[in-house]
Amino acid sequence: MAPDIVGRNDALEIVDGFCERSRESGQSLVIVGEPGLGKTTLLRHAAQLWTKQGGRVLAATAVEFEADISFAGLQQILSPAVDSIPTLAGERASVLEALFDPNTSVTLDRLAVAEALRHLLRAAAREAPTLVLVDDLQWLDRSSAAVLTLLARRLTGTRVGFLGSTRPAAEGFFERARLDEYELTPVDEQAATEILLARYPDLTPAIRRRVLAVAAGNPLALVELPLILTDQGHDSSVVDLSVVPLNRRLQAAFSSRIENLPDATRQSLLFAALEATGSLRGLEVESGERLLESLAPAERARLIHIADQGTRVAFAHPLTRAAVVNASTAAERRRVHARLAEAVRDDPDRRAWHLAQSSRGPDERAASSLEEAGYRLVSRGDTVGAVTALTNASMLSPAKPKRARRLAAAAYVGAHLGGGIALAGDTLREVRQLDSAHAGSLDTAVATSFVILNADGDVDTAHRVLAGALDAVSEKSHPIFQIRAALLTLLYVCFFGGRRQLWPAFDALVSRLNNPAIDVVVLMRHTHSDPANADEAEFRQLDRLIETLDQVDDPGEIVLVGLASSWVDRLPGCRAALHRALEMGRAADDTNVMTQALALLALDSYFMGQWQDSERYLAESLSLTNQNGLRLFRWATQHWIATLAAVRGDDETARRITNELIYWAVPRGVVVVSHLCHYTRALVALGRQDYEEAYREATSIGPAGTIPPFRPVAIWAVLDVVEAAVRTNRHAEARAHVAAARAARLETISGRLSMLVTAAEALVSADDIAPSLFDRALATPEADRWPFDRARVELLFGQHLRRSRSRRAAREHLGRASAAFQRLGATRWTERADQELRAAGQRPGPQPRTESLTGRESLVAQMAATGMTNKEIGEELFLSARTVGAHLYRIFPKLGITSRAGLRDALTLIDKDRAPGGA
Repeated sequence: MAPDIVGRNDALEIVDGFCERSRESGQSLVIVGEPGLGKTTLLRHAAQLWTKQGGRVLAATAVEFEADISFAGLQQILSPAVDSIPTLAGERASVLEALFDPNTSVTLDRLAVAEALRHLLRAAAREAPTLVLVDDLQWLDRSSAAVLTLLARRLTGTRVGFLGSTRPAAEGFFERARLDEYELTPVDEQAATEILLARYPDLTPAIRRRVLAVAAGNPLALVELPLILTDQGHDSSVVDLSVVPLNRRLQAAFSSRIENLPDATRQSLLFAALEATGSLRGLEVESGERLLESLAPAERARLIHIADQGTRVAFAHPLTRAAVVNASTAAERRRVHARLAEAVRDDPDRRAWHLAQSSRGPDERAASSLEEAGYRLVSRGDTVGAVTALTNASMLSPAKPKRARRLAAAAYVGAHLGGGIALAGDTLREVRQLDSAHAGSLDTAVATSFVILNADGDVDTAHRVLAGALDAVSEKSHPIFQIRAALLTLLYVCFFGGRRQLWPAFDALVSRLNNPAIDVVVLMRHTHSDPANADEAEFRQLDRLIETLDQVDDPGEIVLVGLASSWVDRLPGCRAALHRALEMGRAADDTNVMTQALALLALDSYFMGQWQDSERYLAESLSLTNQNGLRLFRWATQHWIATLAAVRGDDETARRITNELIYWAVPRGVVVVSHLCHYTRALVALGRQDYEEAYREATSIGPAGTIPPFRPVAIWAVLDVVEAAVRTNRHAEARAHVAAARAARLETISGRLSMLVTAAEALVSADDIAPSLFDRALATPEADRWPFDRARVELLFGQHLRRSRSRRAAREHLGRASAAFQRLGATRWTERADQELRAAGQRPGPQPRTESLTGRESLVAQMAATGMTNKEIGEELFLSARTVGAHLYRIFPKLGITSRAGLRDALTLIDKDRAPGGA
């Protein structure tokens, strides 16, 4: 226990216990309490104890004035450990070094920074236990708060402790949910009296009683309030200390002490308060070489102390810093900010902030610096900070055209990256009022078209706005990142429009450019928007991108590769990276990344038969799109909700959603949405065996015998069209459609499409040829990866065999189809298979498990059921984690489960089946 800390035995016990446990296995703790209760004192006690026992402390005090400077808090924490960063592996070292390099080209997504920081701290803790200590968490900048939130939840087993303090009702960016907390309460009356008597033994009993009553157990108030009385002179008994709230009284106490200091001291204190890092070197440059001498009176008054071997000014309490700023005039603050801007020329983000604060009004130098800072924040993943910087840059711009341009850039970043559609729309209206000539510029056009597409869905208007602005664009006229953003937005517009005539503007711009920065967008034009006409080189390029996706740190790039893969059945290879992108999107508050990653994971889960997972992803995606007005992504989420309902037999939900989407999409020219709805409604009709309606819906995507360009869903609907045509005696149309699919070489795109096209060909072939084609379809490598599609082929094969009077063989395939549909929860399709089983002479019911696990699969399943991770299983079996994941993807549908949670029960059931007398 610390003998000089009075009345805090319980708190000291908590902190000491935390330190002891953290030194052994890592832990996090947040101390919560009102100002003045002693949070800072407890943190200092922890730091002293940690150091005394041979540990290392990395500390920071978050400052309200730096909340808009990206990674300001992390820079404070890591400054003493900069020399250790190069010892990390190259990629992690470059991420942390980039925190201190304003001109870095490294993408600073918060998940990567958190992971690099965790590795650095683990390495440091091998030499000595390490404590990360942050006072006033509520003032942390958004980026630092996100990283430290991630770090604080992942310290178990690291010999790294995280200790922070915050106010109970303070709103900040640090998420303390699920972290251990200790609430600091006022000291009791006995301890309060002891504190007061120790500091002010000569107070009269009457004044002592008044201070004790007003302080109400707040230790800082007990120390500071008597100074107010002392300043009032001998008539202090008439002072009413209850007129203002306690925090105001504490501020007044500090202010009274500051006002009595020499002018030079107050000026130096203001420099230290606004500089925030407290670096004496930077302060001495602009405030004068006699800085320490001028600060001496404040040091004697215990308002500050000189820390870190005389290199840094530290305020005794966070309220002291606030009181120094509040006691200054606006003119004084502007002068100090102007001088500090010169002192931090090597730190352009801080310089931009100081220049902005030093401005009396419009200031082009400050506006330009803020604009540059905004674009740096975009590259660092801080979209909110970027919008703030660009908006402030607009406000400081003297000329209307520049003000409009910067405001338009803020609108684009907010809409396209941050999901703020409604706010972006308001901003763009202000841009048009400021400068009508700027309304046709590229940045405004990109933001406007994105807002139109999301808010209104008007494809043709969005296309006119963007295509007109892009007509004369070149790499000489615009930076490539701006052209890339415009090109991607145009791709979305053309894709949703689903018409050939929209694409010439996109193709014309691509033909003028030859820059690797747009390669993935150009690839999406083929594999995502027109997969039927993509060539082998483009699929090879996509496969190479997927193979290296684990090395990609930019979540936006991961999502683009996922989108390029989505129509051509390559999402399983992107799954791990998409989960990583989702976490990075959450850490960066990037709504677009989150919604797209969730939609892609839902799509992959749907095709792999993990329908509960798909439903969970869709629910989260729908919530995000509704909150942020992202109609662009909401339609995709709603469509897949409808498709899940369709295959599960919930026809009412599927029809209601698709009716709403078609009603919205058709008048606006959003053709892709209506095509997808027809695809879903065809599944509904096939499930009900209404083949006439199924044919009408499936051929609404494109006429039978054609695979239209720029209608990607057409490649998925081949079997639907052919089955519906055959069942309605449209045999010529069915054969023409198979021929069109073969001519487009759809079977070469993916194993799933090869299985479906081969099954479609079997449906139109002679009775003696069809069985070999069905066998070939079911023999497709990894066919069990797509359990619903495989079950459909089993059903069609069983129907064919039953009608050919091969009833025993038919029962085998129909039984497998029924069991698969039942596991999935596809009720109408189960009924179809059971109906065929009865016709084949077998009573439907629980089917024998005919899909046994291989020896390797059984071993992987048993290890996973014990809770081992893919990596741990791989290490035991000398496999990669990715290979283990591939085994599990095959195992789940075989066992009729959708996640690891069902493994134990499924394996137990298999054991019972194998036991003598088992079912």
